[in-house]
Amino acid sequence: MISAISYGVILLFQLFVIFIYFENALPEKKKTLFHYFVFIMAWAISLSTTLLWLPLVNLFAFILTVFFIGLLCYGAKIRSCIFHVFTLSAFLTATEFLVLSLSTLLFSIDLASHRYDDLTFMLQAALSKLLFFIVAYLAVKIRKKHERDLVSISILLALSLVPLLSIAFLAFLYQHIFTASYDYPFNTFLWISMGIALISIANMIIFFVYELTRRTHAKYTQIQLEQQREKISMEYYELLLERQESQKILIHDINKHLQTIQHIETASAEVRQYAASLSGEFGLRDAVAYSGNKYVDVIINRYAQACKENNIDFQVDIQGVSLTFMSDIDTTALLDNLLENAFEAAAQASTKKIRLSLHKGNQNYIVIQTQNSCNRAPRVHNGKIFSSKKNAQAHGIGLKSIHRIAVKYNGVVEWEYFEDIFTFEMIVALEQK
Repeated sequence: MISAISYGVILLFQLFVIFIYFENALPEKKKTLFHYFVFIMAWAISLSTTLLWLPLVNLFAFILTVFFIGLLCYGAKIRSCIFHVFTLSAFLTATEFLVLSLSTLLFSIDLASHRYDDLTFMLQAALSKLLFFIVAYLAVKIRKKHERDLVSISILLALSLVPLLSIAFLAFLYQHIFTASYDYPFNTFLWISMGIALISIANMIIFFVYELTRRTHAKYTQIQLEQQREKISMEYYELLLERQESQKILIHDINKHLQTIQHIETASAEVRQYAASLSGEFGLRDAVAYSGNKYVDVIINRYAQACKENNIDFQVDIQGVSLTFMSDIDTTALLDNLLENAFEAAAQASTKKIRLSLHKGNQNYIVIQTQNSCNRAPRVHNGKIFSSKKNAQAHGIGLKSIHRIAVKYNGVVEWEYFEDIFTFEMIVALEQK
């Protein structure tokens, strides 16, 4: 009974290894009761098959649990699940083989001794699971390139000391017990079993707290980056507005001077004609007022000019929509991120075009829509779009900012990719008076 409880804790630790691996290897997904049910069933199946003492059956059960956890709890594709099954199975098999081989070489213990000696079984299982955890944890951390910038190798090695010290302690205990010339009493077996269970639980708690702290810090850093980006964007457009106001005054004055030149009696016909042509030049015209909202207009004018310089067909359709219910910083962040994403995709497409539309639907809601040409389908996981740039964790701030604004104003975000056209919509309900 005691050995069954201790090994149940060891298998719980094995499941914890799988959990930590997937939490780091795949995008985070909100957990539901169904997901916890899957983990509980995986633990029960692992414990049941272990009691059969059939290594191939145990391995097959492990493969099934990893596959279905990845598929059902993390929404991974079948190809991805197969890759992770192969990786974790290889790690598990290698670490168990290493522990059994060292036990035989160092202590002359029979490979089958774990079948009739509960203490041998628990010590070998605990050692192999701790070693399995170190290998799987370091592998998934090193594989995540963007996280190597946030978590130094020294921190990973320091964390690895916890299971390494646990392994060292259990190995010392292992050596002391199996080189002693006397039989250990039942009390010793009881304390060792409890110690193995406590060591497994301690490792789980330490790494769970660390992962929770790391994720909280990462989310806090992400929020700070979003706020910093929005603040910088707002300051940029405020400076751009000031520049436009100065340009309006300058344009107005230059036009007056040119008109004066045209009416000077002593000026030649060529000079008057030249002055008239200068008055009609694009550079001396005011920015287009698309909506009457100064921030909306300055953002659209900026991207209209950028599209013109990059031969992108840029169309704007604003049907008397006012975004006054949004703060200026949210309006700036939303439109700037939408148009920036559309511009970057259209600039790389074979047919370059962007369409921005703001309109009301039945007077009850506002639809903010961008359509742009895009030769490559977006990266999607669990229905959410992810940045396709390198280091997507750092470059996906704009998308997260858009979703944050949608949530803030009780909006709904929808998207569609069809025939090389990407459509993004945010629908916001208007407050009824």
